[in-house]
Amino acid sequence: MKRIPLVSALAAALLLVAACGDSGSSSTTNTPTAPATSSAAPSTSAGGSSPGASSTGASSDGESSSAGTSESSAPSSSGSGGSSSAALPTEPGSIVIGSAAFPENVLLAEIYGGAMAAKGVTVTKKLSIGERGIYLTALKNGEIGFVPEYSGSILSNLDPSAKAKSPKDVDAALKTVAAAQGFGTTNSAEAQNADTITVTQETADKYKLTSIEDLKAVAGELTLGAPAQFQTRPDGVPALESVYGVKFGTFTPTESGGTITVDALKGGSIDAADIFSTDPSITANGFVVLTDPKSMFAAQSIVPLFSQKVLTQPMADAADAVSAKLDTKTLAGLDAKLSGDNAAQIAQEWLKSENLG
Repeated sequence: MKRIPLVSALAAALLLVAACGDSGSSSTTNTPTAPATSSAAPSTSAGGSSPGASSTGASSDGESSSAGTSESSAPSSSGSGGSSSAALPTEPGSIVIGSAAFPENVLLAEIYGGAMAAKGVTVTKKLSIGERGIYLTALKNGEIGFVPEYSGSILSNLDPSAKAKSPKDVDAALKTVAAAQGFGTTNSAEAQNADTITVTQETADKYKLTSIEDLKAVAGELTLGAPAQFQTRPDGVPALESVYGVKFGTFTPTESGGTITVDALKGGSIDAADIFSTDPSITANGFVVLTDPKSMFAAQSIVPLFSQKVLTQPMADAADAVSAKLDTKTLAGLDAKLSGDNAAQIAQEWLKSENLG
């Protein structure tokens, strides 16, 4: 009988054991899936106290309105200024809308508030609250849940060190800064109420002016009219010189684009003026707003500013729908219709014309 070496026998035994193990039952390790999280904290985008007039607009404290319940929808994730992909509450909810104490801001609050009501949100109005410090405190304390803002101004208020100027950069910076302070913003509108350098059509034709850059060769023989502080503001006369190399021959102090400024521009005692972009006088008089290709003036896009605690998806959807329709020309036209306490009426008429109310 042939002997099998001991080593070979042991090897065979080991192979047999291994084979049996392979043919047995196998186990699978499952990696647990983290549960999906829902956050009511929206991401932010753009908004500031209007650079425009400071007169008191229509006030309607304590009024509330609602328009049924809207269908829940998936959260928006559009644009740098849009709400984040994190889910917002889908119930319409309720909100107190506030505004600064000047007509355009009251009008904007009525517009955004009316659109939210049409989405089923219960809306209460607390308008013409006052200056930015007052209504931001109210927003932080939960006395109000929404206010229309101006992107560059609110950014510099929340972060005085911010350097962003263009609409896109301002929106991106504001998104982070606002969220850190308990605020949320949805998409900013194309509409801006920003400083402009504006001239008459006659002056634009005479010197072939379309942008602030074009003033460089001729500004020495022209007079600029603007508020006195414009002479020393970082984005005023110093910026005209450092950014564009524009040095006006004469500076005449005026008010912020009011009747004195408009009359001086029309009458020829000044050749260029600092006028806000939504001022109705621009369209009414055929003035020419010179473009600002180097973003000397920070963007002042209209931006909805919410308290993160109350923002719901229907609110965000309504705000985004308004912002998508609102450009500077449209807002200037609506501003021109303001008279007394008719902001709510103007807002409702516009919302209906755009199928938003």
